[in-house]
Amino acid sequence: MTRLRRLEPLLRRRAQRARSVTGATNAPSRREGYALLLVLMVTLVAVALALAAATQATSVTLIQGSSDRATLLDDAALSGIELVRDRLNSREDSVPSEGFAAIESGVSVDGGITRSTWVSRLGNADSLSSNGEYGVQAEIVTRVNDAVGNVIVRRAEIYQESFGRFAAFTDRGRGSNGALLWWALGAQAQGPVHSNDTIWVWNGATPRPQAIFHDRVTTARIVQNKTAAEFRRGAPSERSAVIPLPSTAEFDRLRSIAARAGYLFTPSITVGDSANATMRIEFVGVDLDGDGATTGEQEGYFRVYDMTDAAALGIGYAIARPPVPPTDATLVPSGAATVVDSMLFSPNCGVVSTVSGRQVIAQTFRQIPVVTGGSSYLARMTNKQVAFDNASARCVLGGDERLRTNGVFTATDAAGRWLPRTSGSVPAAVAARPDGAFLWPLSPSLNSNFRGVIMVEGRVAVSGTVRGRVTVASRTNIIIPENLVQATSPAITTGNCRADDDIVGLFAGQYILYADNSPQVPQRRRTSDAGGSNWTARKDFDPSPTRPDLSLHAVMLALTTIGAENPNAPAGLPVAQWVNRGTVRMIGGQIQRFTGQTGQMSGTTLHGINEDLSFNRCALPFPPPYFPTTGRWSRSQLFEVNPLSFSPTTFFNGR
Repeated sequence: MTRLRRLEPLLRRRAQRARSVTGATNAPSRREGYALLLVLMVTLVAVALALAAATQATSVTLIQGSSDRATLLDDAALSGIELVRDRLNSREDSVPSEGFAAIESGVSVDGGITRSTWVSRLGNADSLSSNGEYGVQAEIVTRVNDAVGNVIVRRAEIYQESFGRFAAFTDRGRGSNGALLWWALGAQAQGPVHSNDTIWVWNGATPRPQAIFHDRVTTARIVQNKTAAEFRRGAPSERSAVIPLPSTAEFDRLRSIAARAGYLFTPSITVGDSANATMRIEFVGVDLDGDGATTGEQEGYFRVYDMTDAAALGIGYAIARPPVPPTDATLVPSGAATVVDSMLFSPNCGVVSTVSGRQVIAQTFRQIPVVTGGSSYLARMTNKQVAFDNASARCVLGGDERLRTNGVFTATDAAGRWLPRTSGSVPAAVAARPDGAFLWPLSPSLNSNFRGVIMVEGRVAVSGTVRGRVTVASRTNIIIPENLVQATSPAITTGNCRADDDIVGLFAGQYILYADNSPQVPQRRRTSDAGGSNWTARKDFDPSPTRPDLSLHAVMLALTTIGAENPNAPAGLPVAQWVNRGTVRMIGGQIQRFTGQTGQMSGTTLHGINEDLSFNRCALPFPPPYFPTTGRWSRSQLFEVNPLSFSPTTFFNGR
């Protein structure tokens, strides 16, 4: 310290001498202030940069914290939606037909979050508990809150899968008599297949594969003899969840929808066995614009034939069954142990001719006289047999205008009548037709109350060409007496499905059956009277190239079974005389409790019907109207809802 003070005078004197030498004065320098300012500016910039860096770091931390919190809230909302959907699928809760229901109310979730969740139905008043015009839709709305007041609301639309999603569905892998029924002889399914039971595949050596599955296969049990089948979408999924069939309560809902449109019908009489229908619905396409097709919006109609007298033309007249053999003892073949050839007495078959450009059956087999004075059954039946063998012989369903001598539509015949239209309207060109007053429109523009449902309280036969979207329901049985096809084939529309595409649904409380009748099953007659055992080869009364195959476009659901009438050969009939009735070429779907039987096998010989099942993929997005669903809910879309002043009562009641 002392040494430093002694140096101060010396250093001061040296500095003064240095200024004298250079001529400098004691005046202050201008650059001293500038340097200070520069230093201050640099310092301020450095401080600003430091503050900015610190602020940014703090902001990132705050944003990260807010994002994490939002994620927690969003995860809580999504998990709430999925939890409720799972509860609905497990039947712990249900969606009310009207209003909304609270499934959760202020439930505590991890992280100090609470959640409330509600469900409500979407759609019109007819979208009831298990069917809707395009399936059943609902919504799940959930609100989550945290302790500091953050709130989010999420809404999910859900839908129930229609049974129309299956090409083939069975609840049991057996027939209604308990017998195992097999996929065999190269049977094919070109859409999804499910069974709540074992799927049985025949293990025969030929053909191989015995069955071909073109789409996914699921079963609640197993597939027996998997190696005998070909699975083109991968191995079958075994031990899957059971899917219950709908209940009979669905018919009450469909009845209400059909009645409002005026499309509820009841047969006047009910006779015969379960495969006999005394009422039939025939779908008709009318080419209004002259384009050669019936695909226009107002070109689809149907008409209804109702038998009123079972004795006049036989109990099977409406669906053209071979008649009950006559009881005239003089017609029984000499020494015969069996009945006479009833086909020669059919009121539905005869030789077709052309009158004024119209097809006419001037005389049915029933009306052709028996040769009098003949010494044998063969001689007495000569006239009828000649008509049977005629290349132009045809068989038609009851009430068909071809059974009229002039080929013109007539409202009544000896056995029944066509029902006049009592609801809806038709264009002038349709009204001018002979059957114009008996055509019921399928277009909602011609019947504003029509929602696509036709209901019959009894057995009904369904055939024809459908232009429109329709579900035909019967509490009992539906019979297919002839081809049932869409105006636009689903084979064409499958790649470009639209909401207004043609589609047909058949929903039966018991059976859906392919008729064993004269128009679609080859028939035969006797060639002699010796013992009543000699017969001609069978004759097909429909000459179209696809016969005896049956074309069918429909999604079919039977609460008992779908199968063929008389699938088994009569007792004692030699295998050489078994009747191959061709193939049902179906595009749609089959849903049934028991696997329906369509034929009987002896080696590789078939008696009955084979099936070729194709899947109508347009039934996935646009199923038949009000067709039953599987009850399982799937999620479609997710939305954000403004949480400001959100109230479930206001939200749901204001929709």
